Amino acid sequence: MTPEITLTFAILLFAIILFVTEILRADLVALLVLVLLVLAGLVSPEESISGFSNPAVVTIWAVFILSAGLARTGVAVRLADQVLRLGGKGESRLLAVLMSSTAVVSAFVINVGVAAMFLPVTLDIARRTGRSASRLLLPMIYGTTVGGMIVLIGTSSNLVVVDFLREAGMRPPGLFDFTPVGIVILVVSIIYMLLIGRRILPERTTPSVDNIQPGRDFRFHYDIEERLALITIPGDSPLAGKTLAESRFGRALGLNILSVMRDAGTHHIPKPDLKLETGDRLLVLGRLDVIDQLSGKPVVMIEDDAPKASCLFSERVGMIELEVDEDSVFNGKTLVELDARHKLGVNLLALRRGDLVRRTNLQDVKFESGDHLLFRGSFEHLQSLQGHDGFCQINDCDPEEYSLDERLLYLRIPEKSPLDGSTLEDMRLAPAYGISIMNIIRGDQEFLIPEPDMRLQENDLLVVEGRPVDIDILRGHQTLKIERNPEVDLKDLETDSLSVVEVMLSPHTTLTGKTLRQLNFREKFGVSVLAIWRGDSAYRTGLNDMSLQFGDALLCYGTREKFELLARDSDFVILTLDYREKLLVKKAPLAGLIMAGVLAVVVLNWLPIYVAAIAGALLMIITRCLSVEEAYRAIEWKAVFLIAAMLPLGMAMQQTGAAVLVAGAVMDLVGSYGPTAILAGIMTLTLILNQFIPSPVNAVVMTPIAIASATGLGLSPYPFVMGIAYAVASSFMTPVSHPINIMVMSPGGYRFSDYFKNGLPLTLIVLIVSVLLLPVVFPY
Repeated sequence: MTPEITLTFAILLFAIILFVTEILRADLVALLVLVLLVLAGLVSPEESISGFSNPAVVTIWAVFILSAGLARTGVAVRLADQVLRLGGKGESRLLAVLMSSTAVVSAFVINVGVAAMFLPVTLDIARRTGRSASRLLLPMIYGTTVGGMIVLIGTSSNLVVVDFLREAGMRPPGLFDFTPVGIVILVVSIIYMLLIGRRILPERTTPSVDNIQPGRDFRFHYDIEERLALITIPGDSPLAGKTLAESRFGRALGLNILSVMRDAGTHHIPKPDLKLETGDRLLVLGRLDVIDQLSGKPVVMIEDDAPKASCLFSERVGMIELEVDEDSVFNGKTLVELDARHKLGVNLLALRRGDLVRRTNLQDVKFESGDHLLFRGSFEHLQSLQGHDGFCQINDCDPEEYSLDERLLYLRIPEKSPLDGSTLEDMRLAPAYGISIMNIIRGDQEFLIPEPDMRLQENDLLVVEGRPVDIDILRGHQTLKIERNPEVDLKDLETDSLSVVEVMLSPHTTLTGKTLRQLNFREKFGVSVLAIWRGDSAYRTGLNDMSLQFGDALLCYGTREKFELLARDSDFVILTLDYREKLLVKKAPLAGLIMAGVLAVVVLNWLPIYVAAIAGALLMIITRCLSVEEAYRAIEWKAVFLIAAMLPLGMAMQQTGAAVLVAGAVMDLVGSYGPTAILAGIMTLTLILNQFIPSPVNAVVMTPIAIASATGLGLSPYPFVMGIAYAVASSFMTPVSHPINIMVMSPGGYRFSDYFKNGLPLTLIVLIVSVLLLPVVFPY
């Protein structure tokens, strides 16, 4: 084994580890591989970027636009809508029509787009026929996946595989060369699902479909009603005259305000700047035990005397003023994100930005370069912080500039306070009310910088930093009157203009890992999130601080207008047909004609596929089947960069002899059994790798090995390369093997094992059919 081959395998192994562990995004891993190949001298700088002009990559992004044009004009959706009419009510017929319909559309439209189109259609079929969504969603995905094996442009990995033949100077397979074997795989897969597979499909209760009690719909499964309550603002409440945002119902109490009812009328989905009035009745959603703890019992009492700033410091505790540099980890972050109290052991007393000084409610302030931060802590922690990168110490610190005395208060824990026995972390005064506890005085003892796990006791005297208005909010929450179990049905909240709708994150979403609070979801999109369904569980509290995950279903409450806007956002998929984006149906014949023209010129060999695809994409835009902005949004840039940046790895495997070495190992293992055994061995290895690395990357790795195996035996490479294409497209066995698998996990209530039970037999069908038919269609 030469040093070049060793380096190639080392980079490949490194990439696989990164793909499996997901330490970096897949497209970033690909770009890292590209750089490493150049640094190792395995490819030239020119070769390293050649993937971005590769015909396969160009075809892929052009096909994304063509697919978007068909979807935007309703060509694909019209076909999807016929499933209801043709499928009938029998499960066998319904599964056959659903799988064949999705396969036909997926042959010409990117499969992620097909899954997004058919998801609400399939849920609607389940509702109308009284079936569990779990009986239909996986078959829909199976049809979509197999459909990508029928035509060259069905999946991006098909185009990658075929391009290696073109680079080797061989005639690439034509547009419909995939069709004979692909059709057989589809037919056998449908027969398997009708005879055996459907008996293995789970029947689960999910929020998307009502299959338990007549007259109840998907909202029932979120159990929203048990968390509904009416809260009344009494006449002497400090909350009267304050806005909803100032009243902190969400931040402090974790409540979602659905409506505000008053004599003058009801405010549905009230805006944060709505001012509360005496007698207002608020319909809220959330955990009510927090209010139960507050109501009727004094939580804290404000002492008449006020502490001086000098009580914050001692021989062991001091302060330091630091300036945030441009390269500081604090820059652009908040205290909550940094977890400074736990990680650094210090309290932030105040922030000065220019002439503005802030001493309270600092937990959500994003720090900027040039901010002056006044920290308090033990001298040991302050010294450690002083040596922290990204800070510049202010030597002439003058605490008088911060007027700390103005924000210091004494709070007493009275008898029978709900805070008695609570830890400082449990009471959440800082994030909820902007009140920071500095010291605790307990009899003759004084605790400076108390630990978060310290428990409070009756008669503890707290030195806190806060504003009287923050205490007023806390007092206002104590005066609230609660009416539990109001006679309110979630359906009663719906009108001609207001609806409760399920929304999912789309495969193209950029919102994964972000919280609703970070997104300002309610303010930005104008709808309230009532609950989140993840896996097989509904979450109804603490939603603002939950990091969103791909596959989450969000139960939202808002106006029809806002949901129609949300339907146009590429980050979301609306799971209700009534709100899907308005289609340009008048353009449908034109879009269909453009797509037919692209296919025709490729079949007749008038133009290469990449040129024909670009021309078709351009015509979609010129004829206004979709806008330029929609065309750019339709391209899955992550996939484009992933494939373009990984193609040089395929070159390195060919040029260094790594592909020949692996091919030799395969032939040594099964070569004595003939070329069909070698084909089966290479496809099996591809199927195994498919569970760990993205399918386009798998295509880049395995196609050179397939070509080298065929060349070494003096056989035609076509059956081997086509076998790689079918194997790479077989993403059945796990929910993470393809985005469309995750997409149906929450709506179907699926578990990991559900994918494997039918995924393994379908994978074996692809393997067996390919091994039997490929040598016939493409002789050795």
